[in-house]
Amino acid sequence: MPTTILNNMKRSNVLQSKINNDIFAIVAIMTVFLIVNPVYAQAQTLQKAENALTALQGQLKTIIPVAAAVILLCLAIGYAGRYIEKDTFVRWGIGVVIAGSAAELVNVLFTTQ
Repeated sequence: MPTTILNNMKRSNVLQSKINNDIFAIVAIMTVFLIVNPVYAQAQTLQKAENALTALQGQLKTIIPVAAAVILLCLAIGYAGRYIEKDTFVRWGIGVVIAGSAAELVNVLFTTQ
């Protein structure tokens, strides 16, 4: 009985390694194909997606700071009403300020003039 289970496990491991080798071969072939023919790797037909993502980025630059301000206002009301303690207010407040200014920080750090 134990030898049958052991043989089944060995067979399963062999099958799994064969599948992994096939996947590796397919990925290697696709990589070589795209390196040799880079025109197939370029996004030529993705103009609509690029326009949609650019519009989303512009809207997020407006929405994120407003949402951060609203969240800070709610935190301040919660602290003033003694629903949250001072250390919790400070932690959440710092996190919200960083998250709210993250879009502008990314814009400052990673855009070329």
